[in-house]
Amino acid sequence: MTQPSGIRNILFDLGGVILDINVQATQQRFYEMGLPSIFMNYPENMTTDLFFRYETGKLDTGSFRNEVRRLSGLDVSDAAIDEAWTAMLVGIPSSRTNLLRRLSERYDLYMLSNTCPMHVPVFEKMFRDASGVSMQDLFKKIFYSFEIGYHKPDREAFEYVICDTGIVPEETYFLDDNIHNIKTSQELGFRAIHIHERTSMMDLGYDM
Repeated sequence: MTQPSGIRNILFDLGGVILDINVQATQQRFYEMGLPSIFMNYPENMTTDLFFRYETGKLDTGSFRNEVRRLSGLDVSDAAIDEAWTAMLVGIPSSRTNLLRRLSERYDLYMLSNTCPMHVPVFEKMFRDASGVSMQDLFKKIFYSFEIGYHKPDREAFEYVICDTGIVPEETYFLDDNIHNIKTSQELGFRAIHIHERTSMMDLGYDM
């Protein structure tokens, strides 16, 4: 990919871009645990249910587990809930972390991820195992939705990053696998790249 003039930063999504995810794995665990259909709709029902509250910091992990038990009416252990909720996190290929290392030599790298406290130590370990360094070593700053209180595709999530870092959207690539997030970023001036089944992060190459 030819580098356009004036690009100084790259803002990455995590899941579906750097991190391989399989939401169906979590849905299957919920099904096997006997949870009701409300739990089968993640992430489509993110705007109205406990998943959204957990990923915007309105629930801590203990409260999230208690809500799962309350809504399901089942006496499910903490360990079973945690195993089900983290089952969607598949892994991070070293080829992607190698690309990030190269890109960090030319750009300021940032991350904006819709995520929750339970997932962070799991995927941060995956990143260390794949790269030999921490995410914080390669990214200038990382923004997790549960910490900033805003959730993509809401404009406020992007505006929070812009205000905190001082980056100029027109000087910034934004990579995400969700078309709604892409559209919001474009409205704010980011040079958005939609990652999907035919365009992976690796297709962009080292000459980005």
